[in-house]
Amino acid sequence: MFCKQALVDSGSSSSSISQKFLKENNIDIHKLLFPITCYNANGSTNRDRSFTKVVEMNITINNYQELIQLSVINLGNHNLFLEYN
Repeated sequence: MFCKQALVDSGSSSSSISQKFLKENNIDIHKLLFPITCYNANGSTNRDRSFTKVVEMNITINNYQELIQLSVINLGNHNLFLEYN
């Protein structure tokens, strides 16, 4: 179990997690068959340009729990972005 803060982003099209966080916590990563281009909030291409890996994690917020898929991408100084819709 990990207790982390996340940036909740109502404009995000998906939830993402940093490669660094996954390595530090020895979390299994699944490789995609094809890369998916990743864009930042300002429309520019992410520094990593695309993501090729995902993870599935149970996210718990208070009494709510959900299994979600997160793209593995460069998030700068953040560990976790959660899509909110």
